[in-house]
Amino acid sequence: ARPRVSLAMPTPVAVNVYDLHEYNDYAFLLGVGIFHSGLEVHGREYAFGGHDHASSGIFETSPREAPAPARFRSSVIVGYTDLTPDEVGNLVAELDQSFHGNQYHLLERNCNVFVEALCFELTGAAPPAWVNRLARVAVAANQCAPCILPASVRAVASIPSAPPTTQNGNGNALELRDALESEDDDAPLLRQPRRAAMSKLSNRNGR
Repeated sequence: ARPRVSLAMPTPVAVNVYDLHEYNDYAFLLGVGIFHSGLEVHGREYAFGGHDHASSGIFETSPREAPAPARFRSSVIVGYTDLTPDEVGNLVAELDQSFHGNQYHLLERNCNVFVEALCFELTGAAPPAWVNRLARVAVAANQCAPCILPASVRAVASIPSAPPTTQNGNGNALELRDALESEDDDAPLLRQPRRAAMSKLSNRNGR
């Protein structure tokens, strides 16, 4: 008998980007902004938010329907995956080990950092650099010239946060870092969105 040949097409992996402040309409022209992001694959969108408990901060929503105050801006296809929906779910569950809600950090371990990690695991590529550029600029500025930052941003940037890692033991955390640079509790997965982290971010910026 002839071997079976799979005719299934690779599934696109998209990063859905949302505005968290009306100033993005102007800041985006400079390649920065205050953004939330989620990763869409197989008709689901995965994202990460903060809360006060040592349990999952990862949640699912329908694509392009992140909870308020996020406002959808654009969707960027960053690559393709051959993984099935169940395999993607298992991968997300592995990442859950490193993305508990009480590990959330507004600059160093935010929703965009989670999307970077999941995107790299699925496609080997990183999201557009502008999605999380402002957070990285703030961290770098706090290390080199903290006096140029507002006091509220310095306070956030000074809170220590462990670097994000993956749990498969293949050194993918270092590979993810390289991809980003070249681009310029065993808790169950949350099924309902956590609004607290994005609401706090919006309040910090006048909304």
